[in-house]
Amino acid sequence: MASQRITIAKVGGVAADVLGGRLRRWAAAREAVGADEWSSEQWPSSIRVEVDDFAGQLRVRGCFLPVVHFVEWSDLWSMGDLFFRWLTPPGGSPLLIAYGDRFEVYGYALPDGSRLQRALTVGPQQFPEYDQFVVRLREAAEVWEGLLEQAIIVVLREIVGGLVTDEELLGSMSVVPDWISGHGLSNGNPEQGQHPEQGRG
Repeated sequence: MASQRITIAKVGGVAADVLGGRLRRWAAAREAVGADEWSSEQWPSSIRVEVDDFAGQLRVRGCFLPVVHFVEWSDLWSMGDLFFRWLTPPGGSPLLIAYGDRFEVYGYALPDGSRLQRALTVGPQQFPEYDQFVVRLREAAEVWEGLLEQAIIVVLREIVGGLVTDEELLGSMSVVPDWISGHGLSNGNPEQGQHPEQGRG
């Protein structure tokens, strides 16, 4: 369980085909120790650099074509199996996975005969975070479906810390971080790798 930033994007057209090729190359570069053991060390450092660079570029360019759908949010609790579970519908496209040092990247090619959409048409899950992921993934699968001949859904996962407990959340309600109060704004940028809680006075 972890605090993480989750990004879902959908890329359409010939760019989706090129991106699918890159993801397949990255996925094939994994040197697996065990089928159920995943870590960034299983990819060569050169691939990890490519993966992180791509993820960063996607986040910057998420509002520009051929990206046709982009959404990003924080999830303070979910486990990594969330992505495997919902991106592997029966008979669907192969899930393409690559890890960088900062990001995990998951790719799912469309069309797939609506298999992903059918698998995501489910009732409430055990946890609200899971419902949130399912709903947003289904939205990505459905958007512009009738107009795009080919597309790829990309999910980025960036772990930013440990899971947040109810006690930690409630405790944070009595704290004003420096970035809100305006003090210490030059102490670091979380986007450049410093944790948002660092640099408090």
